[in-house]
Amino acid sequence: MTQETKHPHVAPLTVLETRRTTLREVPFDEVRAIIAGEPAADRWAWAPGYPFDGTVGGAKLVVRMVAADAYRPGFGLYQVVDRASGLAVGDIGFHSAPDAAGEAEIGYGLIEAYQGRGLATEVVEALLAWTFRQPGVTAVRAETDEDHLPSRRVLEKTGFAFLGSDGETRRYAKRREAGS
Repeated sequence: MTQETKHPHVAPLTVLETRRTTLREVPFDEVRAIIAGEPAADRWAWAPGYPFDGTVGGAKLVVRMVAADAYRPGFGLYQVVDRASGLAVGDIGFHSAPDAAGEAEIGYGLIEAYQGRGLATEVVEALLAWTFRQPGVTAVRAETDEDHLPSRRVLEKTGFAFLGSDGETRRYAKRREAGS
């Protein structure tokens, strides 16, 4: 299920539901709070270990997109909220809005206590489904460290094709299916 909510700085914000999680696009004021390391206690609590370095990097990407007037609704940072606990346990998001060729790159991560449960696969599938419903999107790219086997498995399970490796980083892409 997908919902959109309004926000005065960056609207509409997208919320995606999976069986076990809520993917909640982070409002711009909370993006700044993530960078500062300050949870928005009135909204979502953070699980111990969240946010991590990748989260802060993703938040900074959103700030740069907004500053450059390159932000496109839905193509930001999403917190992965565990529905059972109500805690933010990871995130997934875009490095930028789709480029001129219609390609966008994603990144994702979960705190260690939530890894190995299939949640990363679940959230990547949800974000891919939403992404390929957006006009003009032709492909989604992702990269992972050569030795990060769990992340490689997530990308392979969700239909990404291996494009190559430089010995340190593996590159993947998933193309929009014909007729979708």
